[in-house]
Amino acid sequence: MSEIILHHYGLSPYSEKIRAIFGFKKLAWRSVTVPVVMPKPDVVALTGGYRRAPVLQLGRDIYCDTRLICRVLDRLRPEPPLVPNHLRASCLAFAALQRNLFFATIPVAFQPAGLKFLAEKMGPELLQQFAKDRELLFAGGSERRPSAGFSRLHFLQLFNGIDAQLAASPFLLGPVPTLADFVVWHCAWFVLSNGGIAGQFDPFKNLLAWAQRMRALGHGEMKEMSAAEAIAAARGAADNQPFDGPPLEPEGLKLGQAVQVNATDYGCDPVHGTLAHASVFEVAIRRTDGRAGEVIVHFPREDFRVTAAG
Repeated sequence: MSEIILHHYGLSPYSEKIRAIFGFKKLAWRSVTVPVVMPKPDVVALTGGYRRAPVLQLGRDIYCDTRLICRVLDRLRPEPPLVPNHLRASCLAFAALQRNLFFATIPVAFQPAGLKFLAEKMGPELLQQFAKDRELLFAGGSERRPSAGFSRLHFLQLFNGIDAQLAASPFLLGPVPTLADFVVWHCAWFVLSNGGIAGQFDPFKNLLAWAQRMRALGHGEMKEMSAAEAIAAARGAADNQPFDGPPLEPEGLKLGQAVQVNATDYGCDPVHGTLAHASVFEVAIRRTDGRAGEVIVHFPREDFRVTAAG
């Protein structure tokens, strides 16, 4: 099997979601640290334009968006499962809650105390660049930047519900972690990792005890890797990973056709290639890069649009 390579950065909540899953599944993986803001030339060499973190690489197969990455990791290491069959509907319900949790959490970090902590961690110049970069990230998509108003209505309400549910069991759906826990964890981690705002969770004793159990999972067995090494691994790979699900071509498109794929919510930078596979779970396109060679870039079907290349 190709090495598991994660392109990520330390303060990324969605990257923490995947790092924690590595710990849960006791996986060995290689860590490539990516820039927090654009430009990201090494990431783009692999993805063709997709810029969000994290990105998972298996040889020349490049996986975008944590929803799809979670499916890939469950396929690579089925035990312990992220989505046990008897809890499938509950896991899917928590997955559908993820955006509301994330959009309710992010503005909390940008309150004055949270900003002060981030400025000390990132440096004021990078924090300013980060704010401008995220303005561009939300240009042209269906979503707008997370608002303080949305956060006021939903943040404490959502986490109060999570705290109440955790009174019944060590993890959200029972005695062991499932996808539900990791959907919530990356948002809780983002708050708890920020010394300026972590106190907002002080009333939630069940959540804080759960957070200790989640941290105890660790991050698996990690070794650093350079971006140049990761790109060379893509160029040197001979085989593809299996596609996910039976073919279901997008309406009016055929395999082998030149297409464009882009997110519809935010981070909508287009990626061009030829359609290699499409199912209810993923869209995969084949593209060639001068540095990485021929790669296959995979996107979830949900919140991504695939159209004929103009």
